[in-house]
Amino acid sequence: MLDEGKNRQIRRMLEACGVEVLRLVRVAIGPLQLGLLGKGEARELTPAEKKKLGGARI
Repeated sequence: MLDEGKNRQIRRMLEACGVEVLRLVRVAIGPLQLGLLGKGEARELTPAEKKKLGGARI
């Protein structure tokens, strides 16, 4: 499993496996799921999300 990586690294790894990549989409940042949040959009974190982050920086 790849937890994080650069766009180019992911593309090269998949290319080596014979998989053609048309588009990569970020679905989460650490423990936070992005859901339907659009590009450039922001929202307040819920108390549960803040607790998940603890002292982590994003």
